[in-house]
Amino acid sequence: MTVSFTFVICAEPYKYEVMDTVINLAEAIIKKGYKIFGIFFYGSGVYNIKKRDLKDNSIRNLSKRLETFCRNKSIEFAACSTWTSITGIKSEEFIEGAHQQGLGGLSYMISQSDRVLFFGPGG
Repeated sequence: MTVSFTFVICAEPYKYEVMDTVINLAEAIIKKGYKIFGIFFYGSGVYNIKKRDLKDNSIRNLSKRLETFCRNKSIEFAACSTWTSITGIKSEEFIEGAHQQGLGGLSYMISQSDRVLFFGPGG
Protein backbone atom coordinates (compact mmCIF):
# COMPACT_ATOMS: atom_id res chain seq x y z
CA MET A 1 0.00 0.00 0.00
CA THR A 2 1.31 3.43 -0.95
CA VAL A 3 0.96 6.06 1.74
CA SER A 4 -0.02 9.52 0.49
CA PHE A 5 0.67 12.90 2.06
CA THR A 6 -0.77 16.40 1.81
CA PHE A 7 1.14 19.41 3.08
CA VAL A 8 -0.53 22.59 4.31
CA ILE A 9 1.82 25.59 4.35
CA CYS A 10 0.90 28.53 6.59
CA ALA A 11 4.17 30.46 6.63
CA GLU A 12 5.55 32.92 4.10
CA PRO A 13 8.84 32.24 2.30
CA TYR A 14 12.09 33.01 4.09
CA LYS A 15 10.48 32.67 7.50
CA TYR A 16 10.99 29.54 9.60
CA GLU A 17 12.63 27.87 6.55
CA VAL A 18 9.33 26.09 5.92
CA MET A 19 9.68 25.73 2.14
CA ASP A 20 13.16 24.22 2.38
CA THR A 21 11.87 21.76 4.97
CA VAL A 22 8.76 20.87 2.95
CA ILE A 23 10.66 20.25 -0.28
CA ASN A 24 13.42 18.28 1.44
CA LEU A 25 10.87 16.17 3.33
CA ALA A 26 8.78 15.63 0.19
CA GLU A 27 11.85 14.45 -1.71
CA ALA A 28 12.62 11.95 1.06
CA ILE A 29 8.99 10.75 1.12
CA ILE A 30 8.99 10.20 -2.64
CA LYS A 31 12.36 8.44 -2.45
CA LYS A 32 10.78 5.98 0.02
CA GLY A 33 8.10 5.17 -2.56
CA TYR A 34 5.29 7.20 -1.02
CA LYS A 35 3.17 9.84 -2.74
CA ILE A 36 2.66 13.55 -2.23
CA PHE A 37 -0.99 14.12 -3.11
CA GLY A 38 -0.83 17.90 -2.93
CA ILE A 39 0.46 21.06 -1.30
CA PHE A 40 -2.01 23.70 -0.13
CA PHE A 41 -1.01 27.24 0.86
CA TYR A 42 -3.10 29.01 3.46
CA GLY A 43 -2.82 32.31 5.34
CA SER A 44 0.47 34.08 4.76
CA GLY A 45 1.67 30.84 3.15
CA VAL A 46 0.08 32.01 -0.12
CA TYR A 47 3.10 34.29 -0.63
CA ASN A 48 5.08 31.14 -1.55
CA ILE A 49 3.37 30.93 -4.95
CA LYS A 50 4.28 34.48 -5.98
CA LYS A 51 6.96 34.79 -8.67
CA ARG A 52 10.17 36.37 -7.46
CA ASP A 53 12.65 38.24 -9.60
CA LEU A 54 15.65 38.07 -7.30
CA LYS A 55 18.71 39.94 -8.49
CA ASP A 56 20.87 39.00 -5.49
CA ASN A 57 22.48 35.57 -5.90
CA SER A 58 22.88 35.21 -2.14
CA ILE A 59 19.09 34.82 -1.68
CA ARG A 60 17.54 31.46 -2.52
CA ASN A 61 14.60 31.71 -4.89
CA LEU A 62 12.24 29.47 -2.92
CA SER A 63 9.27 30.09 -5.21
CA LYS A 64 11.31 28.91 -8.20
CA ARG A 65 12.52 25.89 -6.23
CA LEU A 66 8.88 25.05 -5.37
CA GLU A 67 7.80 25.50 -9.00
CA THR A 68 10.58 23.24 -10.30
CA PHE A 69 10.00 20.57 -7.66
CA CYS A 70 6.23 20.38 -8.22
CA ARG A 71 6.60 20.35 -12.00
CA ASN A 72 9.27 17.62 -11.95
CA LYS A 73 7.28 15.44 -9.53
CA SER A 74 3.81 16.23 -10.97
CA ILE A 75 2.49 17.47 -7.63
CA GLU A 76 -0.60 19.65 -7.45
CA PHE A 77 -0.16 22.84 -5.49
CA ALA A 78 -2.83 25.40 -4.79
CA ALA A 79 -3.31 28.55 -2.76
CA CYS A 80 -6.41 29.45 -0.79
CA SER A 81 -8.53 31.68 -2.99
CA THR A 82 -9.70 33.83 -0.08
CA TRP A 83 -6.15 34.45 1.11
CA THR A 84 -4.85 35.28 -2.35
CA SER A 85 -7.63 37.86 -2.60
CA ILE A 86 -6.83 39.28 0.85
CA THR A 87 -3.11 39.57 0.03
CA GLY A 88 -3.76 41.05 -3.42
CA ILE A 89 -1.74 38.42 -5.27
CA LYS A 90 -3.02 38.23 -8.85
CA SER A 91 -3.11 34.99 -10.83
CA GLU A 92 -0.62 36.40 -13.35
CA GLU A 93 1.88 36.68 -10.47
CA PHE A 94 1.64 32.95 -9.65
CA ILE A 95 4.56 30.67 -10.36
CA GLU A 96 3.92 28.17 -13.14
CA GLY A 97 1.55 25.38 -12.10
CA ALA A 98 0.04 27.17 -9.12
CA HIS A 99 -3.66 27.91 -8.96
CA GLN A 100 -6.30 29.13 -6.53
CA GLN A 101 -8.67 26.79 -4.76
CA GLY A 102 -11.25 27.15 -2.06
CA LEU A 103 -11.25 25.21 1.17
CA GLY A 104 -13.25 22.52 -0.61
CA GLY A 105 -10.07 21.80 -2.58
CA LEU A 106 -8.15 21.46 0.66
CA SER A 107 -10.85 19.15 2.02
CA TYR A 108 -10.52 16.98 -1.07
CA MET A 109 -6.72 16.80 -0.72
CA ILE A 110 -7.09 15.81 2.92
CA SER A 111 -9.73 13.18 2.13
CA GLN A 112 -7.41 11.55 -0.42
CA SER A 113 -4.39 11.48 1.88
CA ASP A 114 -3.28 9.13 4.61
CA ARG A 115 -1.24 11.82 6.36
CA VAL A 116 -1.60 15.61 6.51
CA LEU A 117 1.28 17.76 7.72
CA PHE A 118 0.88 21.43 8.67
CA PHE A 119 3.82 23.84 8.54
CA GLY A 120 3.98 27.34 9.96
CA PRO A 121 2.47 29.37 12.75
CA GLY A 122 -1.10 29.30 11.41
CA GLY A 123 -3.28 31.43 9.17
